[in-house]
Amino acid sequence: MEMSEDNNEKKVLNNSVEPAIVPARRITTTTKNALITTQLNQCDTYPHRVKVSIVGVGNVGMACAMTILMRRMASEVCLIDKNAARAEAEAEDIRHAGVFLGNPLVIGTQDITMVKESAVVIIAVGEPASGEQPNIQHNLEIFRKVIPAIAKFACRAILLITTRPIEIMTYITWKLSNFPSSRVLGTGTLVDTVRLQYHLAQRMGVANTSISCMIIGTQGDTSVPIWSSAHVAGTKLTEINPKMGEKNDPERWYEVTNAVNEMESKLSDELGVKGPSCWCLALCTVEIVDAILRNTKVVLPVTTYIHSHSHGSDKGVYMSVPCVLGKEGVHHALRQKLTDQEKLKIQACANGIRNVLREYGILEELRDNDNNNNNNHNNNDDDDKVT
Repeated sequence: MEMSEDNNEKKVLNNSVEPAIVPARRITTTTKNALITTQLNQCDTYPHRVKVSIVGVGNVGMACAMTILMRRMASEVCLIDKNAARAEAEAEDIRHAGVFLGNPLVIGTQDITMVKESAVVIIAVGEPASGEQPNIQHNLEIFRKVIPAIAKFACRAILLITTRPIEIMTYITWKLSNFPSSRVLGTGTLVDTVRLQYHLAQRMGVANTSISCMIIGTQGDTSVPIWSSAHVAGTKLTEINPKMGEKNDPERWYEVTNAVNEMESKLSDELGVKGPSCWCLALCTVEIVDAILRNTKVVLPVTTYIHSHSHGSDKGVYMSVPCVLGKEGVHHALRQKLTDQEKLKIQACANGIRNVLREYGILEELRDNDNNNNNNHNNNDDDDKVT
């Protein structure tokens, strides 16, 4: 009789109703059912989730993705590319090794709406082939398609631009997104700065971290190294060599600046089999992302909007200056004490950027759009003064 009661109890247990769970995740295998006891309903969203989306799954985009994942900075990384098959293949490859990355959610898709709920969106589209110059017109057409969609579906995100020319493309992104300028920034001259730091350290015979220096303005030949504030252990280099970095410098320290300016083409020519350089840019990009996600308030040279009559420029432009970075993007731009020569170079940078914007019809076109949307955020900053 006792055995009969035991059998009845087993039947009752076996016939008991399972707790309700999300249909898409219902337990389907006997092994899983025997192993796992469901304690609560599963949900589609989890607390403390940090999502970073990367638009453009090229060399730079994937280097950014892997760096973010290896540093475990995000619980979700979304790879978005017009080539859906490639984006999904890259994501699948990473997912296989998720056990070594903290089991993040990695998605590959063509669907731009997947940027929703992103804390940061890295825009790495329009990557030129090895040895090629950036095609501004081509990139402009791409941005016209993707930026409004990103702004719509990731309306609270920080937009971080790596597409060259960064100053031009960041300005375009700002205008097309209608975001506050603090939430639209570019990697700017951070790459140039760390390269200058490296070359100075090599020549000085000290560690990179012992060198404090900065390049501002724009990338390339028109960049402005701030020799007046470069120092090692608190000692300014110009106090030892007042002609540091100038063309008449007998020690020829200007060769270091030339090496930085030529580095991109050198890597392209000498390492052409590798393809475009991507790791230095990706690591710089992720350092900016880290500052945003962790609200570190670190100071880095990034591309941000500079109001007219500030930082040596009489024109409102996007260019690189030292900025305090945190959860809202660019919290503050720092004013530097510049020499008269450095101020002239900054002004030349600003003029060059505005000339390019006019050459491609961007400045006038986007000002017309602003006039139709003059209630949007702080986008009117100084452009009404431009003729």
